[in-house]
Amino acid sequence: MREFKKRRGQQGEIVQLGLRALGTLALLVLAALAVHSAWGMYTKLAEASQGQRSAEAELAALTQQEVRVARSVGEIASTRGVEAQVRERFGVARPGEGVIQIVRDTPTSTAQATTKEFWWQRIFHTLFVW
Repeated sequence: MREFKKRRGQQGEIVQLGLRALGTLALLVLAALAVHSAWGMYTKLAEASQGQRSAEAELAALTQQEVRVARSVGEIASTRGVEAQVRERFGVARPGEGVIQIVRDTPTSTAQATTKEFWWQRIFHTLFVW
């Protein structure tokens, strides 16, 4: 079979080697361009995802603010709400209303005297807790 194969000269082999090298170089350039394009798409996707997350967070904050404002408007729309706002902001009261002060009882000293422990009792209770 080798007899039928045409033998190339040294110049033909150099041309074939040059064509192979050019083909390999073209494939490497094409692969580099593909990798560069894929990286660019990845960075754009990451930026878009970050923008979407920040937009969703801002939307949630604005929705909560809208709910608070709507509630506030609802409270102020009634006469009772207006009265409450005036009382809160300006500290006014109706005629005949007064301030009520609640005084709480302080613990007596006898309760403190009965719970006082000696230093050796505190050590004993610290070591033997049951």
